[in-house]
Amino acid sequence: MKELTLYKIREMALESERAVYTTSQLSNLTGKNHTTASVYLTRLWKSGLAIPLVRGKISFAANDLVIASQLIEPSYISLHSALLFHNVLQQAPHSVQSVTPVNSIVLVGLGLVYHKIPSALMFGYERHKIGRSYCFVATVEKALLDGYYLNYFSKKDIDPYTGSKEMLEFKPYLEKFKGKGRLKLLEAVG
Repeated sequence: MKELTLYKIREMALESERAVYTTSQLSNLTGKNHTTASVYLTRLWKSGLAIPLVRGKISFAANDLVIASQLIEPSYISLHSALLFHNVLQQAPHSVQSVTPVNSIVLVGLGLVYHKIPSALMFGYERHKIGRSYCFVATVEKALLDGYYLNYFSKKDIDPYTGSKEMLEFKPYLEKFKGKGRLKLLEAVG
């Protein structure tokens, strides 16, 4: 296989709609071994064609929502960040807030916060196209439920949505959920 240029690698990545890459993902994309992919990864960010995120991960998009959705997987944008995305809130939070079933993590330098929730609560989000990539964002109702579960929102905050068609759609998922907070969440949906 002939040598790939950095511009060609960037274009291949953008055509795939994925923006955030690990060395392994870059290796799969280019068909090169891990060592070569690691060299490409370094050259891409040093040349300004990609943004360095954390060790061994780069992004071809500068959008915080895209980066947050793809940096830690699985995850989706939720809480105040999702409410801002859906124009329910007007004030931007200090960090992009996401939820994930893996451990909570705060990436201060990137302005990203991931909150751990049980894997059984990983529902109620949608894929949104942003530029040439995508991100996953909770619906308004699921962002409120996530916040209620994590004690960011009170019952008063979610009362206007209790019993709504959208909230009631979550009931079957919550009835299967056996974890801590199950009754609290079932009460919230109506």
